[in-house]
Amino acid sequence: MSYSGILEVLVTLLGLLYIILIALEVRLGWIVGVIGSALFVASNLQQRLYMDMVLNSYYVLAGIYGWLAWGKHAHEKKLRVSNIPRKLLLGLLSGCLLLTLCFGYGLSHFTNNSLPYLDAGVTILSFLATWMSTRKYIENWLIWLVADPLAIILYYYKGAPMYAVLFAIYSGMALYGYISWRKDLKYAV
Repeated sequence: MSYSGILEVLVTLLGLLYIILIALEVRLGWIVGVIGSALFVASNLQQRLYMDMVLNSYYVLAGIYGWLAWGKHAHEKKLRVSNIPRKLLLGLLSGCLLLTLCFGYGLSHFTNNSLPYLDAGVTILSFLATWMSTRKYIENWLIWLVADPLAIILYYYKGAPMYAVLFAIYSGMALYGYISWRKDLKYAV
């Protein structure tokens, strides 16, 4: 197996472990995510997915933030699942659309990215969903249910079938995460 093949398998396994742990609200998931994301950066560079490289670099930082945010409440009370304020969500989604168009345009004119708008859209939505995850906003799972299927298309087209399968599994886990966190949300009220 080639270096890129081994890397793809390792990133896939770490990604699966990460999403399972986060869906179960296990704090250690953030550390697993940091390691997997750091390895994913190298893979993104090989595939010339520059926005995804930026995204996975962000995941490393967000994983550290998530670890701290989820642990900050350990001595007090646990950070609880909640809803994001609708007005904030609408503003954030509008910003995502604008950023996707801007970055997609830049990628299409200044790089050799063959799917600039799709790469930009997946990246921007993933930035938002990850931040929402660190705050335990339940709607993060709904954003993932849009971003992950788009990532399947992106990676399938780029010839990375393991990553396409990983994001198909992520889509299923996003549905599970939403259902699981929905139960926590009911108990928090």
